[in-house]
Amino acid sequence: MSVAIRLLETRKFLGLSQKDMGRRFGVSGTTWQNYELENASPNAHVLARLSAEGFDINWVLTGDGAMRAGDAARAAPPAGFSELGARELRRGELGGEGRHVLVPRLMLRTIEDEAGRPMAVEDRSLFDALSFRRSFIEEELKAGTEDLVAIEAPDDAMQPAIARGDILLADTSEPRLRGSGVYIFASGGALMVRRLQVRIDGGVTVSSDNAARYPAEEIEREALGRVKIVGRVIWRGGRL
Repeated sequence: MSVAIRLLETRKFLGLSQKDMGRRFGVSGTTWQNYELENASPNAHVLARLSAEGFDINWVLTGDGAMRAGDAARAAPPAGFSELGARELRRGELGGEGRHVLVPRLMLRTIEDEAGRPMAVEDRSLFDALSFRRSFIEEELKAGTEDLVAIEAPDDAMQPAIARGDILLADTSEPRLRGSGVYIFASGGALMVRRLQVRIDGGVTVSSDNAARYPAEEIEREALGRVKIVGRVIWRGGRL
């Protein structure tokens, strides 16, 4: 696990956006974003602020010990277990020929400019991986084991079928619109999970199951270039 991933974990622990995280630790949102993208390293001032917030700087820099000072549970994992270093995973190593395969769980983000405006540029950061039976993926989902990614549903637009935070498996073998269905896509700087229905004129109707809060929208054919398809949703998992 890299410093970038550990900084991402500190932000998730605090429940802040990159912009708010930067403001809290005395840097711009873009600078914090660069920390998570491994384009920059936090300076002594930022590390001191992290320490003041209760984070173990030795853990931030090396991964040794606990995320939070005094958290002994993270410092001493049970014998025989080791932490999965997400950024050390490679697609060619996801599962091998065994009964189970590892599907990477991605954190999808959009890049913002200095003013915090989305630039509609999608970034994927490997966070961890989920284990699935190979037979389930190949025989029941009818998908390739190296074509799937797992992503958390970003909102409640697809309730009751999909709740915010549900884990979605998306088939990325052909990241384009392949007929009507539920898709994960980025448009206008926002990540969305919606039903996309192709119209006869080549345009697309974007709808949600939570229609009272998220009314349907129409995207004309000439504007489809603004929609970046991540993949088609083929499975969901969440709390009952």
